[in-house]
Amino acid sequence: MNATAEFSHVLVVDDNLDAAEVLALLIETEGFTASVARNLATARGEVRARRPAIVLLDLNLPDGNGLALLSEIKSDPQTARVQVVVLSGMLDDKVMAQARALGACAFLVKPFEHDQLSQVLQLAQAAA
Repeated sequence: MNATAEFSHVLVVDDNLDAAEVLALLIETEGFTASVARNLATARGEVRARRPAIVLLDLNLPDGNGLALLSEIKSDPQTARVQVVVLSGMLDDKVMAQARALGACAFLVKPFEHDQLSQVLQLAQAAA
């Protein structure tokens, strides 16, 4: 998949640095650029500074729940078009419904395959 320049950056928000860096490398093989944030505070700064097209967002972070960032992104007119993909080790129906209501465009349950990541990036890019 080739990302266009306008929709080319993906922010990975995950407190597991090794997993986040590997994920960022996989994203780059899809034609995107990628950066990593390990907590909500850093992610907030990255969203404001870089305006990524897509955020891959873990829910369990050291300084809070990723759903808070999802809500902030979607309620701010400057970032509302950012496509947020929720990442988690397990997603129950209640969490998925809450994330969907807040504006998540897709979900990935860890561990996931490269082709699942590719499909989600394509869907998120198409929705942007």
